[in-house]
Amino acid sequence: MLGQSAASSQPPTQAQSTPLPSAAVTPKPLQQKQVKAYFTDENEMKLIEKEVTVSYEKEDGVYAALLQAQAKGDDPKAATLFEDMKFQKVVFDQAKGELTIDIQFGPNSQLGAPGEELFLQALKKSMFQFPEVKALFVLKDGKQVDSLMGHMELPYPIKRSNEMN
Repeated sequence: MLGQSAASSQPPTQAQSTPLPSAAVTPKPLQQKQVKAYFTDENEMKLIEKEVTVSYEKEDGVYAALLQAQAKGDDPKAATLFEDMKFQKVVFDQAKGELTIDIQFGPNSQLGAPGEELFLQALKKSMFQFPEVKALFVLKDGKQVDSLMGHMELPYPIKRSNEMN
């Protein structure tokens, strides 16, 4: 009988030790940063700058977080230029100061010529507000293209100009 009680006390000890490693893992706290996001008016005539707070895990996650924030419009007077876009890849090469953004355009993301021009302005202003970003490499579905929506020429890469910031 003594052998049975020792044997029966062993399995609960094993069962208790199994969940401990997963319980000890705590989620990494999100970093937050206040940044400038760019939207347009209802008629796509001008850019509207708004201060937004973005949350992200890793330091280079701020770029993707800002793009996502610009895709969401909660102000009826500030329409998003980034609607129905999926950011497949947002990668920053710190050594070169190069930010690569791969965009997949959905059916509702096609803008006219004025909208595409505002979109490119918004993209440049939002990403070049970070002094470490020296150049933008914008891809469409993983490929370098001459134009994102067929109206405006897309430089490759888009380099920070002196008038930015």
